[in-house]
Amino acid sequence: MRILLVGLALLLRSLLLAGSFSIQVTAPGMGADVVSLYRYSDLFTLRTELVARGLMDTTGTVTLQGNVEGTVRMQLRIGERTADLYLRDGSDLHVTAYDLGVARSINGTTRMGIRFTGIDPLDVNALTTDLNERIDAFIAEDLATDEAAGMQALDVQRRAGTAKPDSTQRPPTLFVTPVLSKARVDSFTVRLRRFYQDVKDPWFAHYLDNSIAGLNIGPRTNERDLFEAFVQGKSVRYDDPEYVRLIRTLFSENLERLHRNNEDTLRAVAASGNAATMRQLFQGNDFLRTDDRLAELVMMDQLYLHHSEKPVAQEYIEMILEDATRSSSFPEHRVIAANMLHDLTLMRVGSTLPPMRLEDDRGAPFDLTALLNGPVCVAFTAGWCTYCTAEISSLIAMAEEYKGAVTVVIIGLDGSLDDHNALRKRMPASSHVTWSHAVAEQQVRDDLRIRSVPAFHLLNGDILSRSPAPAPSQGLGEFFFKARAAAEKGQRLKVWDE
Repeated sequence: MRILLVGLALLLRSLLLAGSFSIQVTAPGMGADVVSLYRYSDLFTLRTELVARGLMDTTGTVTLQGNVEGTVRMQLRIGERTADLYLRDGSDLHVTAYDLGVARSINGTTRMGIRFTGIDPLDVNALTTDLNERIDAFIAEDLATDEAAGMQALDVQRRAGTAKPDSTQRPPTLFVTPVLSKARVDSFTVRLRRFYQDVKDPWFAHYLDNSIAGLNIGPRTNERDLFEAFVQGKSVRYDDPEYVRLIRTLFSENLERLHRNNEDTLRAVAASGNAATMRQLFQGNDFLRTDDRLAELVMMDQLYLHHSEKPVAQEYIEMILEDATRSSSFPEHRVIAANMLHDLTLMRVGSTLPPMRLEDDRGAPFDLTALLNGPVCVAFTAGWCTYCTAEISSLIAMAEEYKGAVTVVIIGLDGSLDDHNALRKRMPASSHVTWSHAVAEQQVRDDLRIRSVPAFHLLNGDILSRSPAPAPSQGLGEFFFKARAAAEKGQRLKVWDE
């Protein structure tokens, strides 16, 4: 309840301070009629919140409107495709989405390209896209001996048509650049700063600084020099993805060092579940000694990133994050800690299956809760997933073999009911399997943290018992066998809780 009140208070504050935006989206040939705009609640967990949604008109165009505070990273979704952009108070953007021509990823989502029409050169999307392209080209050219190569390479890429505009994405190699010459990086940095010297945008100035910092990271990095140049004495930038990448790289070994050098102390402090005490332990690092805000942020992020690893037990990490949601002096950290806790505990064994909006094959509302009694297997699939066919067919065969022992529900994540029904017709018929379709398939993926399909979950009633469960080809049949053995003994509850 306290976390909820904190969240409501922050939301009310945001609404009072927020300004309006408008974004017109055109998506010819995308084959989808629903366009959604999500806000990233924070740039550490990347948890999304729906801001606006609309239906395309006959020309394939929709206008989305809403409110934002500051510079906000957003995710635009059209069907299964996504792209990121930035919005501010007063933003009035015209965007055309296009297919990048890449195969659909295993989780059913694909990056799409976006072009901005009539955009102001000083708009934050234009600035970040331009900077990202210049840095990408500089790295791609391997810093040829001519100091101008990095700047010139952008023009070469653009003429070749290989540059992919993206206002938010950094190349995955950005912070792994051991071959970059310091002299060349310094020269390129001078040219970058000179190029953008007339841009009077405080947010972009920080983005530029943190992007340049990334070029200075590598095996030969002097961490103290980097910290003093780009982090020390500067405000924490919660709204800058380059800052998040920078501090994650700079403090990537912090928790491991604590475990290696102060294992007993770390264990004792973690067991207390006290966020302030754990923060103080992290402040043994000279870089964090006098900055409570940065120290607490690094502490939370390190625990979050290493939740499933050795240094600290998962239950202790969750206790500390729970404490941070209540006791942190920094409102931003209370929100981030709550998002981290949500991400780490959602769909965990022992938790309740989140609600979903489902429909039957005729489009009528489908009540899943009526089926959540005794042993239940819930499977997620989609017609576009060719790999799913064999696994779902095997699941249906298992439902026939172990009929009555396990309730089997298959939920389709296709974009339309027609596509879902077409999938059903291609699969073996069975009276021991119940099919339904997710009305808001992307929301279901978000709410249940479904990263790939097919996905299988075993429940005792509405409580998750195996999450995720193995696929049929990886041993799901063993659990069905146990359920039938339990049923023959008259045991229908908690058959998989050993």
